[in-house]
Amino acid sequence: MKLRLGTRGSALALARSERVAEQLRGAGHEVEVVRVATSGADSNHMPDGYSVVVFAKELREALRSAECDVVVHSIKDIPLTDEPDGLTFPAVLARGDHRDALVTLKGVPLSALPRKSRIGVTSLRRMAQLRALRPDLTFIDVGGTLEERLRRLEPGDLDGVVLSAAGLKALGLEDRVSEYLPILPAPGQGALALECRADDTDLVKALDEFDDIETRICIDAERAVLTGLGTTYVAPVGALASRRGILGLKAGVFSVDGTKRVVLEIGLPTSELHAQRTGHNVAHALLQRKAERFFSPEAIANIDLSEEHDDESIFIESAADDDRIRVLLPRQEGRLAQTMRSNDLRVDTATLQEAKLVNADNIMPWGDWVVIPSAQTMWALRERGWDIPDTKKIAAMGSTTRQVVEEAGYSVDLSPEGTASSVALVDAFPVAEGEQRVVIVCADQLSTKLEDGLRQKGYTVERCEIYTMADVEEIYPELKEKWDDGAWDAILLSQPSLADAYVNLLGHRDDVSVLAWDEPTADALKAAGVPVLDVAMSKDHFGVAALARTLKKGRS
Repeated sequence: MKLRLGTRGSALALARSERVAEQLRGAGHEVEVVRVATSGADSNHMPDGYSVVVFAKELREALRSAECDVVVHSIKDIPLTDEPDGLTFPAVLARGDHRDALVTLKGVPLSALPRKSRIGVTSLRRMAQLRALRPDLTFIDVGGTLEERLRRLEPGDLDGVVLSAAGLKALGLEDRVSEYLPILPAPGQGALALECRADDTDLVKALDEFDDIETRICIDAERAVLTGLGTTYVAPVGALASRRGILGLKAGVFSVDGTKRVVLEIGLPTSELHAQRTGHNVAHALLQRKAERFFSPEAIANIDLSEEHDDESIFIESAADDDRIRVLLPRQEGRLAQTMRSNDLRVDTATLQEAKLVNADNIMPWGDWVVIPSAQTMWALRERGWDIPDTKKIAAMGSTTRQVVEEAGYSVDLSPEGTASSVALVDAFPVAEGEQRVVIVCADQLSTKLEDGLRQKGYTVERCEIYTMADVEEIYPELKEKWDDGAWDAILLSQPSLADAYVNLLGHRDDVSVLAWDEPTADALKAAGVPVLDVAMSKDHFGVAALARTLKKGRS
């Protein structure tokens, strides 16, 4: 059969259509891709720029005028309730990647981005969920095609941009992905549908062979969440369904400021006939929990995504419907904070100390190994203008430190996964064979556990102390205000030098549970007169989980 496949003219739309054309050609059809003129390029999905109705309308006009025989729609571009006369969807294609992807200027993941990094987003759904993970970032409304949004990644503009994984893969840009984000996608994200004239029965029958019933059922259930809520893709709503006999549907509605959410998940036997009913049932349950307050006209009208966000809080606001324990972590955002959140704790990070250079000699050329214990070490090396010699093996303490080292252009030979831990790094080192020299480039407060452990394995070790951690001269006024108001239930201190900073800058509160990341930190706190509720049994996810259990037990 000869087919004219209609598509919009953007690079992404053309790339998707070419893939569809190849599928059709593989079944023996002769396919010509026809560009349909549309009134604008791919638009963003924010309240003032959502234009899917326009795109779908223009493609459908091309069908009716016989400019083409079949058109390709992204499921997200199809209006939720419009069922145009004379047209039909014979095929929903097998779903591609449903995830959202983060692309950053330097290739770092979300957890490693510096505070106030500027992140481009095109939906309230993405922004709301990411603010819950990183409330200290600045979110910028960006429009234009996928390629145009990528081009905004440059110094002085955007530090990162959030895009659909399916779109990046369609354009062959998967290698640009810094991280696939752990957030709920838009209903139908990553899926495509073919639409044609209903009276073209031969074509309807031919396209029906490409219909993937599992994908169709899933997207019907997901989109029914939006219709059941009485809203559209503009709202901060995510949904994802999967089906292997049982339909699993997870849906959530999120406040745009990232502080509140209502998320529900069900698993039910279902069929194509019941998919929409399942979505509507979930929507009804969300409405019973007052989820509509997150996408009311007033809530959306009050959103101001400008180039400046000076009036935004750098902390997660208290939520009346969120009873999770709230913990302050005086440390940079990173793996430890993420691990705590994965244990159902609410976490805010804040800085009580900053790195400052001290006098030092560069002894890295002496060693066979160079050990980088923290991200601050890389900052200090850059400030010194010192490069790690190409001939040296490099060990990094923890995943976040490894990412920062690699971002600086170095290859890391040894780095245990997870949070920074001297014990884990020592365990990862092989027993030394012959004379093996190690240089630890570090702060002057670093404990001797790392060097002692390496010496026990046969290494000759020297410290190169190039910076110190000093208390900040002034903390954020909002931090002090919220601390005095009792915003946090607990605080976790991760190194001994923070004990005095905690007492001097914040002031101990008897109603706040104090946790220590290791015994030296606990000893420093006790010496400062601060009672310690618990000490991590290990500096890894098991240790975090145990601390979380201690906090929850104390609350019960």
